[in-house]
Amino acid sequence: MPDHGPNEAQRRRPVLSGFQRILGTLMPKEEDFFVLFQRMADNALEATQVLQSLTEDFSRLDYAVGKIDELEHRGDETVHEVTRRLNATFVTPMLMDREDILHMSELIDDITDHIKAVIDRFRIYDISAATPPCQRVAGLLLQATQLLRDNMYALDGLQPGQNPYCPSINALENEGDVVLREAMGALFRDEADARNIIKWKDIYEMMEEALDNCEDAANLVEALVVKNA
Repeated sequence: MPDHGPNEAQRRRPVLSGFQRILGTLMPKEEDFFVLFQRMADNALEATQVLQSLTEDFSRLDYAVGKIDELEHRGDETVHEVTRRLNATFVTPMLMDREDILHMSELIDDITDHIKAVIDRFRIYDISAATPPCQRVAGLLLQATQLLRDNMYALDGLQPGQNPYCPSINALENEGDVVLREAMGALFRDEADARNIIKWKDIYEMMEEALDNCEDAANLVEALVVKNA
C-alpha cells in the first residue's frame, strides 16, 4: 500500500500561522513598488519621445495630442494603483516610507503631465513649428527621462556613491536652464509680437518644469540610497 505521508520537502517547509499568512499580504516587497515606478518611468519616456518627435515635425500634432492624452491617463492610473497598494498595506517596505513612495510616484507622473501641458499649448496657441531652443530642450528631456527610466530599473542594486544617474540628470537639467534662460532673453529682446512672447514664455516654463521633475526624482533616489546605506 503506498505511503501517503508527507515527503521530505513537505516536512522541511515551514508551517505559517494564520497571522503570518495575513501579515505577508500586508507587507509588500519593495519590488512591488519598484515595478510601478518602472511603469511610470516608461510612460514618461514615451511621452518625451512623442514631444521630441513633434518638435521635429509638426504635421504629427494631431497624433501627439491624442497619444499624450492616452499616456497621461495611463500615468494617472498607475499613481492610483500606488495609492491603492499603500492603503492596503500594514507597513511599507524598508527602503522607502509611505511619503517617499507617494512623492516618487507624483514626481515621475508630473513629467508626463508637464509634457502634456506643452503639447496642449502647441494646439491652443496654434503653434506651427518649434523654435530651436524648444527642440534642444526636448532633446535634453529625452535624455533625462531615459536616464531616469534606467535609474528606476536599477533601484534595487544602487549603492551610495555608485549612482551615475543622478549627476547625469542634474547636468542635463543645468544645461536646460542655460538654454531656456537664453531663449527667454532673446524672446523679450527680439520678439515684437506680445502674443508670441506670452505663448513661448508659457511653453518654455512648462518644459523647465518637466526637467525639474526629472532632477527632483533623481535627487530623491539619491537621498533614499544614502539614508538606507
